[in-house]
Amino acid sequence: MKTLFLSFVIAAMPVWAFAQGTIVEDTLILHLTTADIDVLLSEAGLPSGILTLDYEVDVHRIVYETLSPNGNTGTTASGLVFIPTNVPCPLPLISYLHGTKVVKEETFYYLRDEWFLGAVMASSGYVMSMPDYLGLGMSPGFHPYQHNRSQATATIDLLRVAKTICADTDVDLNGQLFLTGYSQGGHACLGTHQIIQEEYANEFTVTASAPGSGPYNLSGNQFDMVAAMEPYAVPGYLPYLILSYQSVYGDWYTNYSDIFTPPYDQTLPPLFDGTHSFGEINEAMNDTPRLVIVPEYADAFFGDPNHPAMVALRENDVYDWVPEAPVLLNYCSSDQEVTYLNALFTEQWMNDLGATNVTSIERSSTLSHYECAQPTLLFSKGWFDSLVEWCPAGVNDREVMTDVNVQPNLVQDGFIRLTNSYPVELTLTDLSGRQLLQRSVRDSNAAIPLPEGASGMYFVTVRSGNAQRVQRIVVL
Repeated sequence: MKTLFLSFVIAAMPVWAFAQGTIVEDTLILHLTTADIDVLLSEAGLPSGILTLDYEVDVHRIVYETLSPNGNTGTTASGLVFIPTNVPCPLPLISYLHGTKVVKEETFYYLRDEWFLGAVMASSGYVMSMPDYLGLGMSPGFHPYQHNRSQATATIDLLRVAKTICADTDVDLNGQLFLTGYSQGGHACLGTHQIIQEEYANEFTVTASAPGSGPYNLSGNQFDMVAAMEPYAVPGYLPYLILSYQSVYGDWYTNYSDIFTPPYDQTLPPLFDGTHSFGEINEAMNDTPRLVIVPEYADAFFGDPNHPAMVALRENDVYDWVPEAPVLLNYCSSDQEVTYLNALFTEQWMNDLGATNVTSIERSSTLSHYECAQPTLLFSKGWFDSLVEWCPAGVNDREVMTDVNVQPNLVQDGFIRLTNSYPVELTLTDLSGRQLLQRSVRDSNAAIPLPEGASGMYFVTVRSGNAQRVQRIVVL
């Protein structure tokens, strides 16, 4: 195990010498083979072989310099960086932004939750960055939950770290940058995209972003869902946001009793010390979050559009801008935690402002918030794959097939059409990896009927020897 720890250097450096993205700690904690990564996929409940794994991966555990919520230097954040090894050509860079976490150790730094996604993405040819955000992992202080700017700066600074590691290990990057995330990570993804475009265009260019089920309109659609006088699926989100924004802005209340009704003014705050789970917090809440708020405070908030709380919510909305790169807003309409109206509203708003590459797409009409994550992330990866400037060959001599064409991407007549000049094997799989169709195709222009009742998103894989092409299709 290789460890690079720079504490002795930091102690000798003046404060002014720190810079965003400076590496404080870089520990190479794992080297994963493709077989190791396939096991991680299986442990996560995904079928073996559902995703192409071409490269072995080095996993770097990182602590790095970044900005505090108010923009000051001198704080740190943590995360993971995944580097594919022995890749013969330049690679794209991608950042995955996680959903809501409240326990400081339930984070990527500690190899918890969906950290395996980094290994999967890196094994398929991406350099992967996975930040913990401020106040989580090894980062000190309280996590500024749903605070757009600090989410973005923590993300951007770990991307800088990833570029530094690549330069130090002679891994070339191709200049492409992809952003994705789910739930809180969807909000962070879209906000980071905006801040990169508007403030860091001389350093990064976003190729595409795919946020999933995020509260992009915090002050509108999402607030209406959480603040309604009815039960809410995760009532702990509301006090988390209140305590977070108080830690950032400092003007929401003076005492807990100013905003929380008894006994919640005494029982809730101690649960947000970074050691209690959301299960514990939700059990301590009223099922209707609005009922833990002092009525006089709620009346003042609803009656004044310039109330500090409403101003803070609007400041952290992430829909009011025009993306230059493509954006795919994923959602499930049965989501009980983040209303799908966030995606529809954001798409419409951005398009009304003049955006030309913003699309929302429903992954399912029946899946819950948690269940919607898997098809969202699989579909987003397939979309990114179609945009990547891929290497001509990987370490396993698996060539990317460029002379075979699969049409259309949007199937409406029940047939996919294959143009090929030599025999190939075609398979059709659903998002769970279940194979629905396998066909040897010799014709140069074949129309292949899909299974009866097929609807939704599928992956078409075409192989010939060591060459393959994977393409997503959507069947109406």
